[in-house]
Amino acid sequence: MKVRIVACGIFQLELEQVLEEIRTEWATDAEFKVIYTPPALHVDYDKLKDGITEALNNNATEEKTVLFFGSMCHPEMNEFTEKYHVIRLQPRNCIELILGKERQEELEKSIKIFYLTQGWLQNWREIFSQAQGWDEIDARQNFGFYDKILLLDTGVSKFDDEDILDFFEYTQVPIEIESVDLAVFKNNVIQTLEKAFSKETPHNRLN
Repeated sequence: MKVRIVACGIFQLELEQVLEEIRTEWATDAEFKVIYTPPALHVDYDKLKDGITEALNNNATEEKTVLFFGSMCHPEMNEFTEKYHVIRLQPRNCIELILGKERQEELEKSIKIFYLTQGWLQNWREIFSQAQGWDEIDARQNFGFYDKILLLDTGVSKFDDEDILDFFEYTQVPIEIESVDLAVFKNNVIQTLEKAFSKETPHNRLN
């Protein structure tokens, strides 16, 4: 059985690691074929819609399609993906997908936080400078709403200190690093994949 995955490139490193673990732990002959969309698409709803539908239209003969985007990444996600009968994630966005809703709400009780992951840090210039068109003045005005930037270290790769410094200089908002394991992320991926396998191979589900 083939499972086609269309995913946001913002969490490519995390998804690749988790899928590799699942291949090892999950006794199945499934073949995962992953198509990643460019991370910067989400700043433009029209481009994001086009990018997702183009990816879904490719190789449309695959048996199952799993869509790895936050449920709130596009306001019309339900409408334009309905005809593809995709299996989707429930978390609202990539941060809730990694942290979990309860942990995110706990962190945001008293302060306003902007989150970064490895994918965000690697692609911030494409997302903010190029796609949004923000210069340093625009960035400082928009990021000035936040009390701090929380950089989530999921352990998938090492952070580049120069990139962190460059992003701080761009935003002028204090950056803190918090280590986060991939347990919540992996559980979300497993729950979504299990929906793809539930009818054909229920005996192969993970415990």
